[in-house]
Amino acid sequence: MIKDKTIIEVNDLIKKFYDVTVLNNINIKIKKGEIVVVIGPSGSGKSTLLRCLNLLEQPSSGKIIFEDINISDKSANINKHRQKMGMVFQHFNLFPHLKVIDNIILSPLKSLKLEETAANKKATELLKKVGLEDRKDSYPSQLSGGQKQRIAIIRSLAMEPDVMLFDEPTSALDPEMVGEVLDVMRQLAKDGMTMVVVTHEMSFAKDVGTRIIFMDDGKIIVDTDPKSFFEDNTNKRVKDFLNKVR
Repeated sequence: MIKDKTIIEVNDLIKKFYDVTVLNNINIKIKKGEIVVVIGPSGSGKSTLLRCLNLLEQPSSGKIIFEDINISDKSANINKHRQKMGMVFQHFNLFPHLKVIDNIILSPLKSLKLEETAANKKATELLKKVGLEDRKDSYPSQLSGGQKQRIAIIRSLAMEPDVMLFDEPTSALDPEMVGEVLDVMRQLAKDGMTMVVVTHEMSFAKDVGTRIIFMDDGKIIVDTDPKSFFEDNTNKRVKDFLNKVR
């Protein structure tokens, strides 16, 4: 895929839950290789936006275009497109009855139709990359929270996605485990993975993000580069938010 090509485009997105408007006229373009960090106060619509990108939440109106296909069109094969859009949630969602290796290879076997030998080889390589090769035969109950989240990340990577979506991936972790998950995400960024990250980790946003989107009240208030956001910003809502989280 061509660098700087738009990989996700959101046009006039509105999401309502009954009579409450959670997302109000969202328009964004995300290019290949960007690390877009979405921040803002609780209830601002960040996670809903992320879930709309792969249609885990159906937009009330507007378009989601992924790799030149309008996936919000009812005729689109959303399951096919989701294979190229990995998602990591706050909670790990690993299958407790399956070993680590089996959690990772399940989707490649079923969706990508990989041979088991090839799937196992790829999973082992990914485990080695995050320092967990020795845990491949463990069950999720035998892992720490940070280890579970790293497994959840590489489970998504095993599907060879073109973009990774992260919904507050460290919020359920003990503080001492946050760093090991962020290190994996930093390495993904260095490797050129396109990422959209909802997080309260301001150091990650500042150091790794290539672009910051600040949301409040279901709207995008600021969309800019990290330096402009953290050092040069004059928006009162942003300044109030940063004063609270620092």
